[in-house]
Amino acid sequence: MTGISRRRLLTGAAAAALGGTTFPALPGSVQRAVAAGPARSGSLKDIRHVVLLMQENRSFDHYFGTLKGVRGFDDPHALRLSNGRNVFHQPDSAHPEGYLLPFRLDTHRTSAQSIPSTSHAWDVQHEAWNGGRMDRWMPAHRHADGADAPYVMGYHTREDIPFQFALAEAFTVCDNYFCSVLGPTWPNRLHWMSGTIDPGGTRGGPVITNDYPPTFYRWTTYAERLQDAGFSWQVYQGRDNGSYNVLNGFKQFREARPGDPLYERGMRRLPEDAFEDDVRNNRLPAVSWLIPSTAESEHPDSLPAAGADYVARKLEAIADNPDVWNKTVFILNYDENDGLFDHVPPPVPVEGTKGEFVSGRPIGGGFRVPCLIISPWTVGGWVAQEAFDHTSCLRFLESWTAAHGREVREPNISAWRRRTFGDLTSAFGFAAPARKPPRLPADTREQLAEARQEVATLPKPAFPTTGQTPPRQERGSRRHR
Repeated sequence: MTGISRRRLLTGAAAAALGGTTFPALPGSVQRAVAAGPARSGSLKDIRHVVLLMQENRSFDHYFGTLKGVRGFDDPHALRLSNGRNVFHQPDSAHPEGYLLPFRLDTHRTSAQSIPSTSHAWDVQHEAWNGGRMDRWMPAHRHADGADAPYVMGYHTREDIPFQFALAEAFTVCDNYFCSVLGPTWPNRLHWMSGTIDPGGTRGGPVITNDYPPTFYRWTTYAERLQDAGFSWQVYQGRDNGSYNVLNGFKQFREARPGDPLYERGMRRLPEDAFEDDVRNNRLPAVSWLIPSTAESEHPDSLPAAGADYVARKLEAIADNPDVWNKTVFILNYDENDGLFDHVPPPVPVEGTKGEFVSGRPIGGGFRVPCLIISPWTVGGWVAQEAFDHTSCLRFLESWTAAHGREVREPNISAWRRRTFGDLTSAFGFAAPARKPPRLPADTREQLAEARQEVATLPKPAFPTTGQTPPRQERGSRRHR
């Protein structure tokens, strides 16, 4: 028996003794912070800091399809395809059974902590969606990804991504949160930070690829609006920012020089622990955008365990300072689904809806992605079921700034998105804050070391052939908002 296997066995035994929890509790900062407060009911006025972290390329079903109490693999309302099977039976003429079901990417028996990225280009995403029929995931990816196409239908379980599951159990997960664009990273991050991809093409758009136009983007970002209204903000990025900071594509930011607030807050590369240092020294701005490194972003082929360790460091820093914890909301989401399957058809506008079509195709919403809201007012393992997308984060900031007497509105958000998606406030339980401390994994760094060894030593996943069985969710319910 290897040391890793023995440690897993001992951890499992200890968890069983604690009532079946499959991960150890995090001692110290987060436990104490949640147990200590908030001492009373609250409101948006009690929030002083909003921290926004967008990770990379995971679909909701891929991460949380097996999580109990959410709209996952046991969804009773799952779409039926034209052949009568449910949407999980994705037609695949190259497969012996004629379809491919979701299958587990077991990270402890295979190297599935590191999987190849599958296509999430504009054309491929629209083909997989197929006008809402949701039946061309495999043909689209067989053409785009070749032998890697079956990875599209792979998913993880609690045993594979314990930290991500622990956050969902301890705080609030959104199971109706969609990315903004049926397309790749930059268009989705542009919606997250500015509310638009300029579909009319008057200011550098429409942006449907990860490319800058010759004149760069030329519309106003939400960071600039915050600055004009007197709210502090900061983009926290290191030397390796994975090209995930889309402010770099805006003309006004590219022309900013050292000393200019747009440069200092939006462009400067900071030490890796700058966020943690600002939290612990009470320098956290009103709004923070966190930009991970490539290795920590969870973008395939980067490891979910590396993303878990990155997020854990940020949360521990916040929880180490009770005054900051009791005034902070941390919103963790994912930019798009990579090519990874999700079974819920996204909301899309009717043809011709203003500001929501490019070359006759709907911009979005895109496929579902994970979103977790971590704060004193979202403790308790809730699921938020209202429809949201990336512009919901900006609308949350609109509501929050309004509560502080200076609403900062984002006019780039289309009327259709405002009608279709919420502002995240329904995910909060301000009237009844929880007192029970959550359980979180204590050893994300050790889990990352194990994941790296597993990737280096274990075989690649084998794709299912005949005798496929439908995936199942964990038993149990979940309180919902």
